[in-house]
Amino acid sequence: MRNLTMTERELQNFKRKLRRQREIRRKIIISTFTLSIIIVLMLSFHTIITKANTDMDISFKYYTNIMIEYGDTLWDIADNYIDDEFYQSKQAYINEVMSINHLQDENVKSGQYIVVPYYASDFK
Repeated sequence: MRNLTMTERELQNFKRKLRRQREIRRKIIISTFTLSIIIVLMLSFHTIITKANTDMDISFKYYTNIMIEYGDTLWDIADNYIDDEFYQSKQAYINEVMSINHLQDENVKSGQYIVVPYYASDFK
């Protein structure tokens, strides 16, 4: 039969070994917990950023065909269709209308059809 007694040195080695195992186990638990917290925080931050991006007011650019009425000018049309968020000035809007319709100057005639851009937040 085997002798179950340990020498003092074996006992100290055994206790050191147990202490090291507990220390390693504690480090693994702390590391796992820290990593879990970091992942949760990253996902939370991503969710907050995504929510912030979806609250934006998105506008889409559309074009419509209009008939020039007697007395209308491109400046009057700009007043009705311009969106100040997308154009620096009325002149910039008028220049775009002139470019789209291949107009040489700002003169338009009654009964003439032109294409004008406008912005809307609904998707059509």
